[in-house]
This record gives sequence, structure tokens and C-alpha cells, in this order.
Amino acid sequence: MILGFGKSAIHVPKAVYDEIINHARDAYPDECCGFLIGKAIRDKRVWEVERGTNANTERSRDRYVIDPKEYNLVDKVARTQGLDILGFYHSHPDHPDRPSEFDRAEGHPGFSYIIVSVQGGKTVSARSWIFDKDDEPFREEKIKIVD
Repeated sequence: MILGFGKSAIHVPKAVYDEIINHARDAYPDECCGFLIGKAIRDKRVWEVERGTNANTERSRDRYVIDPKEYNLVDKVARTQGLDILGFYHSHPDHPDRPSEFDRAEGHPGFSYIIVSVQGGKTVSARSWIFDKDDEPFREEKIKIVD
């Protein structure tokens, strides 16, 4: 976890960004979810993503849940590569790319949350959100697409 990181941008390679978008389209009309893996030294740099499994089978169209066992496995593999989980991505089928109250209640300080709005099976937009303290609201974090 990157507590108090405070940066206002997350750097994502174009191919990785495309993978996030493709996962959101593939999962439509359900919510997809996945892990943002990389390093945060001077800034947050995502190097890869890992598709997650939405464990919420009852409300998969408007809620995602990542199984703690899956989180632990992805975290373990990332750490063996000298990387960290920097945050998560998920989709909002037929809803805006803004965090819901549920997203905020379930979120954790310091992690980035990229939300992809998918309207009618086509990607509309993606934005990233972050907060540093439990009592803070989400604030938008710029996504910088890099080569």
C-alpha cells in the first residue's frame, strides 16, 4: 500500500491501458476488475495489469469483489518480481466513470482506482481516483498514457 503518496498522476503504458479497456469490453454487461501492478518511487508507474475475477456473482452488473485469496496470490507474485499492487481497475457498465458510494466505502487509502465507463458494450471513458486518508473523498488522479 502506498499511503500518503499524494501524486496527482498515474503513468500507464498504452498497451496496458488497452488491456484494461479490452477487459472492460469483454466483461460487459458485467463489471470487470483487475490489479494495477508496478512501482511508485518518484511517481506511480503501472507496468502490467492482472485480470481479476469478480467474485460477486449475485450483483456482478453493478458491484465487484476481489477474493482475498486472489489478492494475496497476485501480491505475492508481484513482490517476487520486485513490484507492488498500486491499485485496481474496474468497469461501470452503462454508468459514469466516477466512483460510487460503494466504491468509496470499499476503497483503501493510497491505492489508485481506474474506472472504465462502458456504454452499450463500447468504451466511453476511463478516469483514475485516489484518496490518502479514510475520512477523505476520492479525488481525480490524471492517467498519463506513456509509450
